[in-house]
Amino acid sequence: MVGPGCDVALAIRLAVGHDMVTMSVPALEAEAPRALSAEDLFEFWLRHSSQFMAWQEKNFIVREPTREQLTEHSKRLDLMVGLTLHVYSVASHSMPEKLSTIRGPLWQLEDSRELVHNPMSHEEADAILKQVFPDEPRTPSPA
Repeated sequence: MVGPGCDVALAIRLAVGHDMVTMSVPALEAEAPRALSAEDLFEFWLRHSSQFMAWQEKNFIVREPTREQLTEHSKRLDLMVGLTLHVYSVASHSMPEKLSTIRGPLWQLEDSRELVHNPMSHEEADAILKQVFPDEPRTPSPA
C-alpha cells in the first residue's frame, strides 16, 4: 500500500517484482504524452537487437550453454525475430531508407538458431577448412 510520503516509483518497482528504470511522478508529469513514431520504434529495435546480439555472443557463442539457457535463448530469439519482422514491415511503408539497416541483423538473427542450437562439430569445421585452404597446416582441435 502506498501512503503519504512513500516513493511511488519504489512501490511500483516492488509490485512488478524486478528492477526497472524508475522515474519520479513529477518527471512523468513533465513529459508530454505523445504517440509512438516509426522512428521511435526503429530506435527501440536497434538498441534491443544490438543488446540481444551481445547477450547471445557472451552466453552462447563464447561458452557452452545449459539446456535451460538454450530454451531461454530460443524464446528470446523468437521474440527478436518477430519484432524485427514487424519493424521491417513498418519501415517498408514509412522509412524505406532504414530497410538495409534492418536486413543485416534479420539475417543474423535467422542464422542464430542454427549457430546456437545446432553448432558445427570440430570435425566438420576442419573438413571445410581443409577443402577451402588445402595447403594450410591444421591447428589442433580443443580437447
